[in-house]
Amino acid sequence: MSRTLRQDYRAADFQQLSQMIRNHPLMKAETETDQLELQKLRTPEYRTKCVMRASLDDIALGINLYKLQLGGGDETATKTEKIKFAPVAVGRSARKSGKPPATPFIKVLLRQTPLVVLFERPSMTAQLDSEEGRQVLADNQRYEQLLAGTDKSRRTVDSDTQTMTALKKSRLVNTERLCTDHVASYVSNFEMFDTYKDMEASTKKVQVQGEQEMQVTTYKVGGVDQFVAINGLPSFRLALMLTMRILASNVFEPQQRRFRNMTPPDPFAEDVQFKYRLRLLWRLSSPSPEASVRQAVTSVSFCPNNGDILAVSYGIYTFAQLSGLRRHGFVYVWNIKNPVNPERCYDYRVPVVTVQFSPVAPQLLAIGLHNGDIEVRDISQPDLPPLAISQRSSSVHFEPVTAIQWIQRSDGDVGGDDGVDVTPFLAASQSGAVTKYQLINSPHLLGFEHQRFQRAEGELEGIPLQRPAPEIPLLANRHPQCLELVLDPVQTDIYYVLTDEGTLYKCSTNYPLQHLELRQVHETPAVCMDFSPWSPKLYLTCGSDWCIRIWLAGIIAPVITLQHHLSPVHCARWSRTHSTILVSLSHTTVDIWDLRYSTLKPVSSSTIDAKICYTTFRFAHCGRSLAVGNEAGNLLMLSFEDMPFPPHFQYRQLKRAIYKALSLEPALKQQVKSVGHFGYPRGEKLTTMQ
Repeated sequence: MSRTLRQDYRAADFQQLSQMIRNHPLMKAETETDQLELQKLRTPEYRTKCVMRASLDDIALGINLYKLQLGGGDETATKTEKIKFAPVAVGRSARKSGKPPATPFIKVLLRQTPLVVLFERPSMTAQLDSEEGRQVLADNQRYEQLLAGTDKSRRTVDSDTQTMTALKKSRLVNTERLCTDHVASYVSNFEMFDTYKDMEASTKKVQVQGEQEMQVTTYKVGGVDQFVAINGLPSFRLALMLTMRILASNVFEPQQRRFRNMTPPDPFAEDVQFKYRLRLLWRLSSPSPEASVRQAVTSVSFCPNNGDILAVSYGIYTFAQLSGLRRHGFVYVWNIKNPVNPERCYDYRVPVVTVQFSPVAPQLLAIGLHNGDIEVRDISQPDLPPLAISQRSSSVHFEPVTAIQWIQRSDGDVGGDDGVDVTPFLAASQSGAVTKYQLINSPHLLGFEHQRFQRAEGELEGIPLQRPAPEIPLLANRHPQCLELVLDPVQTDIYYVLTDEGTLYKCSTNYPLQHLELRQVHETPAVCMDFSPWSPKLYLTCGSDWCIRIWLAGIIAPVITLQHHLSPVHCARWSRTHSTILVSLSHTTVDIWDLRYSTLKPVSSSTIDAKICYTTFRFAHCGRSLAVGNEAGNLLMLSFEDMPFPPHFQYRQLKRAIYKALSLEPALKQQVKSVGHFGYPRGEKLTTMQ
């Protein structure tokens, strides 16, 4: 409860205090006797008799000196003591008095009192690595031994507490002091002359940044180049690799932080704009600076256990005007910590078509060549030859290997070296065959033909396509070319194969030499297939008929068809962060589609190098970065900027977008509803897709 504050509040208290100050004896007028007594105090005679110890601080704090006058008056009947305090004036007096001295002053000495301990609580802990700590630990163990037993055990309760003192530095970060010393050394000019005279100096010109040249002088001892000998040491190459990572981080630190998602977008920002923009982080250079060498990026594979490492294969993508050009292949293993130089380099005499890391043993890399050969390398040991190579006795095909997928081990597979559980892998080639390879205790791969497809005849499920029967069958063209191989996200024994006829074969590792289903998905060659991370039944396919088709298991016709550019779609994949967004790659643009807004055109189209054709792309593990390759041999690392925030219920958003796209097709929409729930249990996301 409050009261109104008046202007005369506490005015009576101030008046009473002022009256008491005016009535105080010190405030009254002094008599002549008091003035004479004060005059005595100002003489040097009486000033020297005063032995008072007071500092300037005491005077500043208000400690005044007073005269103590002892004695009794004549009029007092009883012997009483009167004490009168008179202030002592510290100053120089010009007048002297001849009166007899009065009673001497009392000596007052002010000293500091001893320290009084009000409360003390000794420490109950000790450092473990000290002598006191070891004694305390021994006492605690002895105490526990004495209380061991059912009746002697005491009840204890564990509790946590937090002190207000913030520990700024731990003892673990302290290092030993480095001791340095000056050591004298002497080398004469004659010794240096004799040393360099024994060496054979050679000067070479090295190109730096394409146009500039730098001269490098090396020395040989006994005909051996010392730089080559030092470069062959594993420790030197490891130190060189780490040094180059540190130097590259000085230039690409902001881009590396963006690739690692260290600065996520702020959902509370005021100027949020959804532009679906792609930003170039860095560009991985091509293997050879010569323009006459065909070095297009044919495949990209990220390491399953370390998203910073990716393998890139270089070879031939466009087969036009191949006469007179050298055909070489390269496989480079890059690390985002050093976007300037690759950390592993493998050269081949034939173009490389595909690469794929093993999900079980991430250091193993399967490489498919243009002549039908397959190699498996261990990138953790760059000096060793390939672990295993395919041989013609088990794989008689000489057409390019277009796709490789590692699968799970079955009961009939042969074990690996020293009992190591290395899974086999499937390889699809343009000969129309799918071969299964296994690593055994041999320098060669154990392979056998798993599938051999025949060209489709008649009318198939899927899109309607009329196939005229050939008048004269060609025996050399009986088998379709396998262009893509994709594993089922749920059933480990199921895989899908796309061919140049635009057909989709569904096969199983448990049923070799026969396929389970056959569907016509495109009118021209189908080159890519990808499952949605939020639905094991929803997948997309793209081909050279300028279309991207979205399919749902259980429905024969495509659910949604996307078409914008009048050019083949080289690659298309679902976004790893948004259920309704997918990315497609055409001849010169990177398109981003959002099914929530439109199925007629992409929400954005980006072009980085307008004069260079794109070949393939791959998402990073986080889903917010994109690695795009082109025919010039450059790998562009792009990041998604100004993207919408991911919805909380991804599957629900995907379902609404599909129903919205099928608003004008009620019959097809009813078929989709009849499928029921087509997502993962509890709306989860598949995180192991690559």
